[in-house]
Amino acid sequence: MNQQILIFCILLIVQTVNGNWTKWTSCSVTCGRGTRVRYLRLPTYTVKQTAGCTKIGCPVDGNWGPWSIFGPCSVTCGTGLYYRNRICNDPAPAHNGKPCDGEESSSEICNTKECAAFTATLPGGVHPYQNGAFIGYPIKLLNNSGYSNGIFTVLPGMGGVYLVSVTMMSGSVTGHTTLRKNGAIYVWLFTNKEYDMASQTINIQLAEGDRIWVQMTNQASSLFDVYNTFSAIRIV
Repeated sequence: MNQQILIFCILLIVQTVNGNWTKWTSCSVTCGRGTRVRYLRLPTYTVKQTAGCTKIGCPVDGNWGPWSIFGPCSVTCGTGLYYRNRICNDPAPAHNGKPCDGEESSSEICNTKECAAFTATLPGGVHPYQNGAFIGYPIKLLNNSGYSNGIFTVLPGMGGVYLVSVTMMSGSVTGHTTLRKNGAIYVWLFTNKEYDMASQTINIQLAEGDRIWVQMTNQASSLFDVYNTFSAIRIV
């Protein structure tokens, strides 16, 4: 009896190894990991074999990660913007999944301190000045910080780069004026005939307490009318 069982088992093993298996079935999934099977039909029963199978990854739709904190205001004075960002990586889209819906950045308005700025002119008519005299520019068209009687003084917290402009129109005598910072000459303006015009616009780094003004230089002269202006605005 035991010998018969042994012979049967040997025959079964031989048939299992060398027998006619059916073709493998299709993978049980269309993406990711699944299984497939095949069969060996023997006279007394059927053998089933299972194996793993792998398809391409399943589609993964993207989802936004958390927002970053807002960065600094885009300007150092006046009205600007705060910006923040996020990344489509929680998870990132994969295998033809949908991208994240929405914007990757956002902004909000930020209001920092008011930018220091002024514009001043002379009144109408001819205005004589001695050599070395300050130009007063008494008519203030704009003055939100630091300008008085022809001198602009940088107030606390207002240091930075300033755009400074001077326009000059001489009267009946040719004129030389200079833009000065703390007494040092930065630029010259010169007219070589009566009622001639000159202008200069420059960027100047000014620190807290620095002063700028316009001064008659080299000789006495006269300036004519409202065409003479002095202005500055902090830009950085």
